[in-house]
Amino acid sequence: NSLRRRLLPTAVAGGVYLPFCGDGDIADVHYRDRRIFGADLDHKRVATASRRFPGSNIVVSDCDIWPFPNTKCPTFAVADFDAYAYPYHSFRAFWANSSKAKTVVMFFTDGQGQAIFRSGYPTLPNGTKITRDQLTVPLRRKLFNFWYTQQCLPYLTEAIRPYRIVDKAMYRRGMMVYWGVAVQR
Repeated sequence: NSLRRRLLPTAVAGGVYLPFCGDGDIADVHYRDRRIFGADLDHKRVATASRRFPGSNIVVSDCDIWPFPNTKCPTFAVADFDAYAYPYHSFRAFWANSSKAKTVVMFFTDGQGQAIFRSGYPTLPNGTKITRDQLTVPLRRKLFNFWYTQQCLPYLTEAIRPYRIVDKAMYRRGMMVYWGVAVQR
């Protein structure tokens, strides 16, 4: 929530893309004043979110792909990738398929720290998978400790061109990295 409070004032008018929307609890707190385009795999949670936000477009869909291929969508000013584990497939689908405002604010919930330490099979933001055989103890430590600065930010900087990052914020809770950026074209 502190990330959203800090970066949302940067957002211009426009819609919100909310994959992994669940019941819409984040949207209820932060995006009530905007048109929401959301998706989730859970039918019951999508029904709850749809009731919360009449007039919004909330669908049952795999959020790793663009869930609105045949829908007229607004220009998006906010995208909130609250994926819990890996938000980057959803980000890539959004970036490739949506109409974006001149300024876009994006939030990421990244749980790859869990994969680095528990399963040993993390996936880099660019989609490259690291196998247990490749994940030495020094690499594991480097990935975990510098994930945001050496993996997330460099990846996003390249992926969003010609946009550029104009503001950013991050915090870590346990093995989770919560981060956000404001980008401009």
